[in-house]
Amino acid sequence: MMMLWSDAIKSVAAQTLVECPDFEIKNFAAADLLSDILATSKEDFVILTGQTSPQAIRTAFAVGALGIIIVRGKQVIPEAINAARGYGIPMATTPLKMFEACATLGGLLWSSPSSKS
Repeated sequence: MMMLWSDAIKSVAAQTLVECPDFEIKNFAAADLLSDILATSKEDFVILTGQTSPQAIRTAFAVGALGIIIVRGKQVIPEAINAARGYGIPMATTPLKMFEACATLGGLLWSSPSSKS
């Protein structure tokens, strides 16, 4: 089961804040508590969060997340965008609430053609 970053961004109507080449995603981790993200054992995943601080970017880097999607249409401060660029972590923001983004992305991930193999 996997999907492309570009498909994930489109499916949740996200605006890209930090560009990157396309890549494959195998999973998502969704939390507003950074300690919950630090406790994840997922691989090849993207974080969905409402946290917009540079600390959220450092957390993503620490756990090896492939990217970050900010939920609830929150504005991201320039320091966080610069941190994401510095760490090479793609970032986007969606107007969807956390649950809506999770349901949308989970549905696509589990129904993608590659999940049938």
